[in-house]
Amino acid sequence: MQRSPLIAGLVLAAISPLATAVPDENGALVDPGAATAGVSSDAAMSARLNYNVGFERFEKTQRMDMGAGGKGSGRALGADARTGYTEARERFRAAVEADPTMKEAWNLIGYTSRRLGEYEVSLAAYDTALKLAPDYPEAIEYRAELFVLTGKLEEAKAAYATLLKSSPSYAEVLKTTMQEWLASGAAAPGVGPAERNAFADWLKAQ
Repeated sequence: MQRSPLIAGLVLAAISPLATAVPDENGALVDPGAATAGVSSDAAMSARLNYNVGFERFEKTQRMDMGAGGKGSGRALGADARTGYTEARERFRAAVEADPTMKEAWNLIGYTSRRLGEYEVSLAAYDTALKLAPDYPEAIEYRAELFVLTGKLEEAKAAYATLLKSSPSYAEVLKTTMQEWLASGAAAPGVGPAERNAFADWLKAQ
């Protein structure tokens, strides 16, 4: 009998201790059974298992999406990528329902929602991740990509300045995304030719 993806993930987690350990933004492995403040050990385990199942689906979908040039351009998703991101997001939502303090899951709710074109949902998720961890560089960078897509160029520039001080490697990723957006010619709300040219000049000076 074929197991469902969730059951398969739970079985894998049960037989392999490393399968339940997910690195945080610093690369440190997090104990999935460790309860955070106000969260029971069972809830923390449920959150981590849902996160892991979602992350596996997310990684597979992201590789497909990135291969099709989908990183930050706002390009429409294919049906398979849309399904993949939707399924991954369901798992991340289950994770934060079990443990609302899991910043990694909130961050990836933001990413998947952005790629699904649900920008308000995406922003709310990134904001939640950053309330939990204000210096979380991946969430700062991902949210800045959303700022670019939604025409909030000043906010994107501020995020770049923050990352340049705290996480230069993430600043470089954001700079590349900004360059790709300019090169693509993609529109953004409220950004006319003058604003676009000014942003391009600012980026060249970085």
